[in-house]
Amino acid sequence: MHLQKKSSWFLALLTLIAVISVFYLMDSTKQSKEDITLPVDTGQKAAIQSVTKEVSSPSSLFEETRLQVSNERNQIRQKLTQKITSDESFVEEKNMASMEIETLNKEESTEAILEKQIKSLGFPDALVRIEGEDVSVTVMAKEVSKYQANEIIYLVKEEYEDANVQVKFGANNY
Repeated sequence: MHLQKKSSWFLALLTLIAVISVFYLMDSTKQSKEDITLPVDTGQKAAIQSVTKEVSSPSSLFEETRLQVSNERNQIRQKLTQKITSDESFVEEKNMASMEIETLNKEESTEAILEKQIKSLGFPDALVRIEGEDVSVTVMAKEVSKYQANEIIYLVKEEYEDANVQVKFGANNY
């Protein structure tokens, strides 16, 4: 009976995370047509920079990719949750499934944080994908700058220390 309570709480938590994720995606789509004011940390002083996001095909591609990845992860979560709640699964299998769900949630939140931080650097849009130790960052930009790439790599390393980071510029490189 105690295990069922834990499973219920866990399922409720996953549902809450899914709802928040959908809200975040819907909210970011609504904001993409407006001016957004983001805080930017410039070393010792915090400045506020106004960034105008334009809706363009690369940004739509990024949103579509985010939605697709979110759907895939939700399907994985459902399968893992079924394994956790199943009476046929062993305790070790349930623990592994729980750890996998936790990893998915951590990756998802880290990606969202990194995307916001990269956008705060003045880029119109960014797409971050974490797959194990590999982190792929695609940024919409017209020119390639080593300084910008290093700045992005530094941001990723701050959030995800052991990452192998690959930075691509322009939606065509995605």
